[in-house]
Amino acid sequence: MRILIIGLGGVSRHFRNWPERALGQALVAAGHDVMALTYWQPDQPHLGLTERSEVIDGIHVRRVRPQLWPGRETIATLSSWPLPDVAHVIHPRNVLALQAVRWLRRRGVPVVWTWLGPYHDRWLVDDRERPYESRARPEKLIYSLPQLIGRGLRDGRWRDHWRNYAIHHPLREVTEFIPCSQHEAEVLRSLGFRQPMTVVPLWLDMAFMEGPAPPLEWSFTPPIIPYIGQLTPRKGYDLLVSAMPAIIARYPQASFVFVTHNPAQRAELQRLAGELGVTANLHFLGTLSEEQKLALLRASAVLPFPSRYEGFGLPVLEGMAVGVPVVSTNIPVINELICDGEDGLLVPYNDAAALAQAILRLLDDQALRSRIIAGGWRAIAERFAPQRLVEQVISVYRRVARRI
Repeated sequence: MRILIIGLGGVSRHFRNWPERALGQALVAAGHDVMALTYWQPDQPHLGLTERSEVIDGIHVRRVRPQLWPGRETIATLSSWPLPDVAHVIHPRNVLALQAVRWLRRRGVPVVWTWLGPYHDRWLVDDRERPYESRARPEKLIYSLPQLIGRGLRDGRWRDHWRNYAIHHPLREVTEFIPCSQHEAEVLRSLGFRQPMTVVPLWLDMAFMEGPAPPLEWSFTPPIIPYIGQLTPRKGYDLLVSAMPAIIARYPQASFVFVTHNPAQRAELQRLAGELGVTANLHFLGTLSEEQKLALLRASAVLPFPSRYEGFGLPVLEGMAVGVPVVSTNIPVINELICDGEDGLLVPYNDAAALAQAILRLLDDQALRSRIIAGGWRAIAERFAPQRLVEQVISVYRRVARRI
């Protein structure tokens, strides 16, 4: 089959496990022709999205300006390619989707969609950083032109309503959804979507995760406890900093290593660490290459992932894959990835003290640590095996392609 992936920046040489790249790579390995239409972002070179056209892992990538309207680059790129048998859109705030889905559906191409985190949607929730602290607002979403016109006439906020419509209208054109979690499927159904849904979790580039890594460029005193994620409240960096004093009291030499490609709140991170007296144990590395991140994970004692919201949670799988026991939050999606006490530990939402105690349990109890590591490897081999999961995705492609 000829498959078109429409993502954000997800096919990049800089990030091995971004969903679009992992999907495309697995499809190429299965013998399919894969094209990817993604964002061109030359102002953020650390993301690896500066080349207009390249081939990555056999995926033919074209990057265009992220533009809702008129989307001339999007349409021109689609017109220059052979017509795909199926298109797979990824991400809820994909500004390429309005023009791309319209163009594809007019030509009879079926479209599937992995929404990858419904509460990333600023119209659906009031606070994307802490969406579980308030109720969802499905009544705010705009799917049709009559809705758009009615809202605009009522309050005059035409620009915001237009963007709302442009983001959500393409969802009505989807042939079938491929949610990455049961939670995502439940939210889609609660919003009134009745298209068929096949839940398929994300997966990792296991050849990379199991392959060689260079020596770690930095020397840290053990135990090494990394934070890998954006410096935003949603990712819970502040919870890990708040947990540090209790851990340092038992392990004074512990190294907390912060890795991020979005240092938006670095000043707040440093302020909080200073206030708690843990600055000497905090090491800020910023953006790392995938190879150095792998080396860091392999050197780590525990991987905390104290998120307040996740569309999926790939770092959980990365920790499991390299044999680092994971501690994360008992929230939707994460509690689909982790079976508490078997392949990771779950702690209550927004609870820094519980996070600290769970990390200490894994540092103190070798038997527990070994059991969690073995459970993580088992989960990767059984529940998140790329070959099995990509076959589920391909089965959906074949079904929708026959339906047209």
